[in-house]
Amino acid sequence: MPLGPLKDARRLFYAIPFLLFGLGLLFWQLTFARAMVVLLGWLTFAMEYRYGGESREGDELVALGISMPVVLIPVHEAIAETLALFIFILVMADLFIKFKRGT
Repeated sequence: MPLGPLKDARRLFYAIPFLLFGLGLLFWQLTFARAMVVLLGWLTFAMEYRYGGESREGDELVALGISMPVVLIPVHEAIAETLALFIFILVMADLFIKFKRGT
């Protein structure tokens, strides 16, 4: 069953509803930790969208890594902030190694 243009859509886009949920949480209650989690999530999404995308599995992992800290914001902001920072550093390291190799 063909899905038209959606059949080739990147799986990274699965993170967009969670990022929008994070923006909603920011509008509800603006705190530094929530702002950092959402900002790091959007930065990670933008970097991976622009420079990543080598495999569908990689896109799924990054989408999961972006969405998990946003979902954890209402539970515990410090854990969400730490996880978002860790995912951001992992994506930065991956892109650094990718460009250092020249592939």
